[in-house]
Amino acid sequence: MRRSLAAVAAAVLLACLTGPAASAATADSDSVDPGTGTVYDSTPVTVPLVFPVLGPTSYSDNWLACRSGCARMHMGQDLMGPKMSPLVAAFDGTVTSLSRDGGSGNYVVISSDAGPTAGWSAVYIHVNNDTPGTDDGKGTDAFAFPAGIEVGARVLAGQLVGWRGDSGNAEGTGPHLHFELHQSRGWGGTVRNAFPSLQAARHVTAPTPSGPHPTGTLLRHPSGALFLLDGAVKRPVTPAVLAALGRPVASAVPITSGESLGYRTGPAVPPRDGAVLRDPSGTTWLVTGGSRVRAPLPALAGLGLTAPRVWPVADADLATLPVGDVLPTTPLYPGALLRVAGRLQLVGSDGRLHAVTAAVAGSHGWTTPDVLTLPLELPLDLPGSGEPLGLRDGSLVVAGGVVGVVSAGTFRPLHDSRQVSSYGYAGRPRQVVPADAVTGLRTTALSAW
Repeated sequence: MRRSLAAVAAAVLLACLTGPAASAATADSDSVDPGTGTVYDSTPVTVPLVFPVLGPTSYSDNWLACRSGCARMHMGQDLMGPKMSPLVAAFDGTVTSLSRDGGSGNYVVISSDAGPTAGWSAVYIHVNNDTPGTDDGKGTDAFAFPAGIEVGARVLAGQLVGWRGDSGNAEGTGPHLHFELHQSRGWGGTVRNAFPSLQAARHVTAPTPSGPHPTGTLLRHPSGALFLLDGAVKRPVTPAVLAALGRPVASAVPITSGESLGYRTGPAVPPRDGAVLRDPSGTTWLVTGGSRVRAPLPALAGLGLTAPRVWPVADADLATLPVGDVLPTTPLYPGALLRVAGRLQLVGSDGRLHAVTAAVAGSHGWTTPDVLTLPLELPLDLPGSGEPLGLRDGSLVVAGGVVGVVSAGTFRPLHDSRQVSSYGYAGRPRQVVPADAVTGLRTTALSAW
């Protein structure tokens, strides 16, 4: 039917009153809700989803059912069930819209730009606004969305994004998630019936580890393979190389196969500068300047490494490093950790000295055997100072009582035990550092890229 001017005026008024409940129509069409102006298409479609709510849930196909005395039609599916049931991302995507109350209730919109769900958005309405166990309307700050879920945050399919509730106009109807599928980025576009997609959706029993994880995170694939995350690239790493890097295997966080597929696979992680390695034949090597050079232990002692930690590695681990020609003749080689005037200094790849605090040394896994004892008879022309070395990327630390992850000059707090668990950090070793170790860093939400 074609809409009258009165219907158009009613649609505009209702849109103003209901906020996110409808998007304006772009043109007259038989597929337009005359009450709200929402454009819709009833052609059956199945979008590959993770079912968006966990726990006991009942629903039936009420697409286009009468609402508000048939003044408008129902554009979603009502997934009924207990308050505080976890809401999870239906697909990988970006949070493009989010509201905390504002008269229309709490809601979040996730939009996908890649894969089979590219061009689709999932809308979650009636997100919880109550303190658990009550109907007080005072729980939005703590019990609507987990920390880090904000506009611009990247989310993964199955990641926790909120909790089911009865906010907005659901206060008198019982807690439920009103779930819509839009062919658009965010609000707008064409609304499609979500029922077939929900019927075919994959169910998970618990939220998957949140992400994407920050740079420096040690990841464990379901196959058991280990990777170090470098931006959007995951780099294979062996337990032997991890040991030489000062990284415990126990610090690895689990990821799903889906998250793993979201990262490109890069070259394997090599041992770091300054490491002393022993190959299967018994030859010892010093890693410096991105290469390895043969280094008999007496020669290392002459450089100041009197009792170095020697890490056994496989030939495949050494294959990541080209063979150098000459062992350094002074302790001022890239990767050397020196004690100068009572303070630790690292010789960087730039040839300069970089100050290393005790907290930073601990985050990189350095201990006393890694520090050179400078030969007194060896005259050294010490290079100039560079920027102080920072905490290692991926460090899980406690600073001033706050647990967080350090990544690329940024401190990303884990705000509560729920977030610690959802990111896979529960039970992982963490380092207590002085509060001033992170005060100079930017602070950003963990889930945002």
